[in-house]
Amino acid sequence: MATIIESIELDFCTFSLRSDGIIEQRFAREDSYEITEEVMQEFIDAIKSLYKGEQRCILSIPGLYGSITTEARKVSIQEDNSNTIAIGLIIESLSQRLLSKFYFKINKVPYPVQFFKNEIEATLWLNEQNKLHLLKNQVV
Repeated sequence: MATIIESIELDFCTFSLRSDGIIEQRFAREDSYEITEEVMQEFIDAIKSLYKGEQRCILSIPGLYGSITTEARKVSIQEDNSNTIAIGLIIESLSQRLLSKFYFKINKVPYPVQFFKNEIEATLWLNEQNKLHLLKNQVV
C-alpha cells in the first residue's frame, strides 16, 4: 500500500502525491459538489505542483454526487498537464461512467484514460502504464 508523501486539500477534493509516484485525486464521497471553471483551474494548479518536474500517473476517485458546469468542461486539461502519463478513474455508477466516457471522447487527451470499479485494479493498471512509459523512454 502506497503512503502519502504530500497533500493539497481543497474544498471537496484532496490531491496527494503517493510513495508509488501516483497523484491521487480523492473527492468527498458522500457530499454533493459542483466543479466550476475556477475549481477546475484549482485542480490543474494542484496537480501541476505535485508533478515535481516529473511525469506521473493520476488516480481519480470522484464522489457519488458531483457535477461539472458547462464552463468547466471547456477547460483544457491537457495543455497545462503535459506531464500526465495516464489517468485511471474509479467510477462505480453507470451514469458517471457514461458521462466520463463522453467527456474524454470530446476532450481528447494525448495519454491513456481507463475506467475502473475499484482502486486496486486502477493502481495496478497505472503502475503498468508507468513501467511502459519508463521502458519507452529508455529505448528512445
